[in-house]
Formats: sequence, C-alpha cells, structure tokens
Amino acid sequence: MQRIEQEIGELSLFWKKKATIGMELDSPHNDNRASCLIAPDGKRSVFISIDGEDIKALNISGSGVAFRSSRLEVGRRCTAMVRLPSATSVFPLVLKVIAKQEDLCRCCFRDIHEDTENLLHAYILMICTS
Repeated sequence: MQRIEQEIGELSLFWKKKATIGMELDSPHNDNRASCLIAPDGKRSVFISIDGEDIKALNISGSGVAFRSSRLEVGRRCTAMVRLPSATSVFPLVLKVIAKQEDLCRCCFRDIHEDTENLLHAYILMICTS
C-alpha cells in the first residue's frame, strides 16, 4: 500500500488549520530497487570473469548482477572483470554474493568507482532506450 496525503487550502490566517486528506492506494509494484534492472539479450550480453572463468550475466543493474555459478558461496567477496558488449568496456568490480538459489548467484557491487558506475549506467540506459 502506498500512502498519499494532500493538503487542502492555501496559506491561511493563524487561527485556521489546514485540512489533510489521507488515502491509501494499492501499489502494483512491491519493487523497492534503487536501480534499473535489465536482462541483456544475446547480442548485447555482459560477461563477468571470476577467477579466470567467463560467466554470462543474466541481469545487471547499477548496483548488482545475477549469474549462474556453483563455485561461489553467500557472503564471498571477489574481484571480477566485467566486459560490456563494446570491446573497450572492460573494468574491475568487487562483488559480494548476497543471495543464492541453487546455482543462481545474486551479487551487489562493493567499493564501485564513480567512472565504473557511470559506464554501467550508460550501458543500462542505452539498453532501456533502444
């Protein structure tokens, strides 16, 4: 549920109180993400290299990535190389595995450099707008 309040009236004299109307609306989204999440298609795939193993990202956002790997455990931090579709966009990131379902790893980015974050956001916006 999302709570919406609206004040009725204008600035009034000191003895008048503003009326407040409150109502609750059902929100169709229970998604509280702070970043836009995309699932890159085949020709615009993102690859993550961890310990020499190239892994295709299932989805990626400005704050994290999901991929399949049976080698990583929840809580592990590791340095990974991220390769965006353009060959020149390869950069290191620190990942932390925050959740795992069988071999599906959900990771968040840690200690991300501002330039790296800008590259990720530019890529995500390019995918969203194309």
